[in-house]
Amino acid sequence: MVIDQQSKKIQCGYCQAENNISPFASVVTCEFCGTPNELLTGKTFQNHHMLSVYFSGSELTELIPQYLSKFVGVPSDFADKAIFKEFELRMMPFWVFNFHGYTEYHGIGKFCTPVHSGHWNRTINTGNRPERGSIDLDQTCLIFGYKEQYKEIRDEKIPVGSKDAFDINAVNREGGRIYDTEIGYEEAYSFAEAQVKNRHNQLIYREIHKVDGIRQDIQMKEVSYLHVPFYRVGYSYGNWDGEALVDAARGKVLRAEYPVSRAHRFWGLFAVLFAAAIIVGAIILIISLPTWQIAGYVAAAIFGGLLIFGLKETFTKKKVAAE
Repeated sequence: MVIDQQSKKIQCGYCQAENNISPFASVVTCEFCGTPNELLTGKTFQNHHMLSVYFSGSELTELIPQYLSKFVGVPSDFADKAIFKEFELRMMPFWVFNFHGYTEYHGIGKFCTPVHSGHWNRTINTGNRPERGSIDLDQTCLIFGYKEQYKEIRDEKIPVGSKDAFDINAVNREGGRIYDTEIGYEEAYSFAEAQVKNRHNQLIYREIHKVDGIRQDIQMKEVSYLHVPFYRVGYSYGNWDGEALVDAARGKVLRAEYPVSRAHRFWGLFAVLFAAAIIVGAIILIISLPTWQIAGYVAAAIFGGLLIFGLKETFTKKKVAAE
């Protein structure tokens, strides 16, 4: 691998083709052969996988209106009048680590002894005793390639068991754009190893409440660089424009913007007028009848919240629906 820092280009370590380096990227996937090249170490990763695109085009135009139909304020004719203009396929990066972890531990655990003190009641005595045990399990850790961006994707449960070998030609046929990780291998490995240790610690403290000794052996069995397809879909409804993010492998809508219907804004305006009238009445009550001041303050506080809600619903023209 050869890196030209001045022109921000990299020569692929596998096919020798020249590729541009994206800002903040730690890995560059060759756009010609699909091989990931790590900038820091100069290594190429041959264990490169992807999830295939199973939902696109007309299927997305049905999925998004169906998803939005369960949210309050979406226009009733959105499915009929929405015009879908743009389908941008993004191949988003993940690190997938498979670990085998073995932990032996000993410490102090609690035990309970029921003591029957009567026909209708009983007491339970608790005590401490030495405990030891072991944890032996395999664990898959998924590390998303971005620290701050694309938060909707970070916590998704990606079905890594259905991954296939990365095929640059399949990505190009779908018109996909490859996004590469800003988190390098070493940093991703540290995150994944910490997840494994944290999982073992959680299991230990289910059994004991004080650890006197622990021995861990965490071994990485396999690491893979994975690209998962997501669609950014752009659409319009009259003069309004919005977009959605959809998992193209599972057909799951992660987030979608929608316009607020006129009927919903009308009820928001009604809430504003009604709350304002009650607040005015509460102020008059506070001023004219001192004995009813507490009731006036309570009414003003309650309907002040309704007033804020009504203003928000009246003047908001775009909302985001997210799982």
